[in-house]
Amino acid sequence: MKQRFVSILLAMVMLLAIPTGLSAAKAESQTVFVNGKKIAYAQAPISENGTTLVSAKETIEALGLAFSWDKGNKRIIASSGEMTISIILNEPVAAVNGISIFLGTPAVERNGRTMVPLRLLTDGLGASMETKGKQISIKTVDPSKSKYYTGLPLQITNSAVKNLGTEKIVVNYKEYYYAGGAVHAYDFSASLNARGKAAFNNTTVKPGENFDSDGTNYVFFGRTIYSVVTGEKETVSKSYRLANQLYADGGTIEKQMRALYEQKEEEYKKQLKEELRKNNNVPFKVVDYSITYNSLGYPEANIKLWNLTTKKIISFELSFSTYDAYGDPVKGGYPYSNRYYGKVVNSSIGSGESPVYTWDLYGYEDTTKLKNIQIDRVAFSDGSVWKRK
Repeated sequence: MKQRFVSILLAMVMLLAIPTGLSAAKAESQTVFVNGKKIAYAQAPISENGTTLVSAKETIEALGLAFSWDKGNKRIIASSGEMTISIILNEPVAAVNGISIFLGTPAVERNGRTMVPLRLLTDGLGASMETKGKQISIKTVDPSKSKYYTGLPLQITNSAVKNLGTEKIVVNYKEYYYAGGAVHAYDFSASLNARGKAAFNNTTVKPGENFDSDGTNYVFFGRTIYSVVTGEKETVSKSYRLANQLYADGGTIEKQMRALYEQKEEEYKKQLKEELRKNNNVPFKVVDYSITYNSLGYPEANIKLWNLTTKKIISFELSFSTYDAYGDPVKGGYPYSNRYYGKVVNSSIGSGESPVYTWDLYGYEDTTKLKNIQIDRVAFSDGSVWKRK
């Protein structure tokens, strides 16, 4: 037996996603003006959880930004020169020039239109907004007035950076992770040719998600650009100091991320409890299995398990039946049967963790499929033991 890998489940429920059962109050007569000009909406603004949501395309273009829809990632990108706002549908965190921004209510789809928080757009651009009755008046300012303005020739989304200039540059940026009770900032860089583009490190990890690196489990907070180097000249981002304060221990993002993560953990515990009930209170759930072959051509059984308890599992026993491509039992071992018994000791599988374990099926060479995989015994770190009845 060998442990192939352990991956922390990241599928925690995002609490800030659209709550079920809450009604979206349409604001049919609510109007939005930008610099005195009324925005013509096909879908009227709505209010959800006290947040005004507006149709993305019309509003973004009225604010002087270009609108684009990334269908594959369900992402809106609003950009104008060195200002870029990235919004992912149903996600509680957006990004302004790469900096994480928490949303009281995420972007949603209504009647075929993507609705986004109006306050995110105005605050991100440094615009002013005044509400009188059912009329919202917005006044835009030069993008350089935004606190998120970098002053660098870059287009920065939540996943990549693009060089808007005509010279080769090096972009230095920082990513912020949480582990061991503190926020850690790590330095990265990307070399970009003129008009070139590069993906950030950890580009697929969203703020609030876990990831493993060098044996440590982190929570990803976000990133910010530090500087651009052109030749021998280095220019520091105008928004770096603000971003560093937001992400730092005790900063706004750090506090919001802690609260989000704690809520997600509580929700995930509820999910595990429900999964445990549906699994007939068997502490390990068999998620999936596959048959692979080692360098000698012998089959291996790879079984993915999910710890549904709040305890740490240190040992377990399982069994399964082996069959060949014809569906006939493959017999081997002692006693001579097609039932294989596996055991793991000195392990450490935390609550919610989903490891894959591999067993060499030497003596069961014709095996192509497994059936009736079951957990027989589980030992926990607190000394308690679960046994199949």
